[in-house]
Amino acid sequence: MKILLISFAFPPYNASGSVRAGLLAEYLLARGHDVRVLTAHDPGYPATMASSFPPERVVATGWLNVFAPHALLRRARGGTGGSQSTTRTGLRQMLINLAKGLIGVPDGQIGWYPAAIRAGRKILRGWQPDLIYSTALPFTDHLIGHRLSQHIGARWVAEYRDLFTENPYGNTPDWRQGFDGYVERRVLAPATACVTVSALLAESLERRYGKRTAVVMNGYDPTGYASIQPTPELDPRNLSILYTGIIYPGRRDPTNLFAALALLSPAERAAVKVYFYGQELRGVEDAARQQGVADCVIIRPPVPLRQAQMLQANADILLLLLWNDPRERGVFTGKLFEYAGAGRPILTLGCEDGVAADLIRERGLGKVLNEPQAIAMQLRQWLADKAAGGISPPPIEAKMGLSRAAQFDVLMRFLSEIGFKDA
Repeated sequence: MKILLISFAFPPYNASGSVRAGLLAEYLLARGHDVRVLTAHDPGYPATMASSFPPERVVATGWLNVFAPHALLRRARGGTGGSQSTTRTGLRQMLINLAKGLIGVPDGQIGWYPAAIRAGRKILRGWQPDLIYSTALPFTDHLIGHRLSQHIGARWVAEYRDLFTENPYGNTPDWRQGFDGYVERRVLAPATACVTVSALLAESLERRYGKRTAVVMNGYDPTGYASIQPTPELDPRNLSILYTGIIYPGRRDPTNLFAALALLSPAERAAVKVYFYGQELRGVEDAARQQGVADCVIIRPPVPLRQAQMLQANADILLLLLWNDPRERGVFTGKLFEYAGAGRPILTLGCEDGVAADLIRERGLGKVLNEPQAIAMQLRQWLADKAAGGISPPPIEAKMGLSRAAQFDVLMRFLSEIGFKDA
């Protein structure tokens, strides 16, 4: 089968979308499919992700950052405006948000659309795919999939790693909701089917757009954990709790963990270190300081995926932050599956009745806690376990079926059901 994969982010650029898209391309090629990739060059992420997918099969185009003038203006003015009044700063931010809402339709990656369409049509002149497969967010990927599929009459499947109009982490203004819904209906109308990462999100897509939707969860890559070596970044004398990723202030929030640390005795607290590795860790240091536990928290810059996997496999506990909000119920963060692959217990804070928390409890992958008292009790138990010889990992069967390959097998069965032939 000939497959054109459309993904704004793709290796070597290190983003969550790159992981899934890169491994999917490798998987499809290994199964004998003729795979080509259409992506953006230098999409704004570090070029630190290794991939075995042949670069000659990748077409990476330039793109226009439609928000670049805003970023330049902020830098020229020294960030938010320094000593200007709160009223003027608030008014300027409101105008900036309005401008971004008007320009970034459907999202800030719309500046990739013209170059992607030109490059896509060039690819299609001498090679016609059986399937066009776009993976989003950004939703611009689906605009491109829609347009190119209409151009040659190819069947098109739209994958949602996150929803667009019902995304709990979306930052588009409320007044755009109706228009975005209209755009999404029009764009998805000719799609053959949809793919997403949880049953709740699939139900939403099927209800709103009438498209048959498969559930293909994120997964972990076993090869990333095949030869783990001890890492000096984590002090083995302490109970090490590790978080890798970004922080959403007020949503994915470590404050309850810091409050739990404050409940420990000074000796217990001195034996715990919480490591944060990431690019956007806004508010972590302030939250730790407010709870009086800043000495327990270590903040470090992001690291390449392979190094992150080594850190995860060497940590005592892996910290997963979810938003404690009903809108989080259907969200499966890719971080959960990385953590499962690392084989260390997961401490989850946030939404307790969503798909992620259910998976962790059902498979014995870790603990889902929110009350500082309960978290403190669990920390004491882990401290005792570590002192007694070590903290036991989750059972090996806990991660069965959660690898990327196992989930991509689910995708191939679905594609076969809707008329695509496997190699």
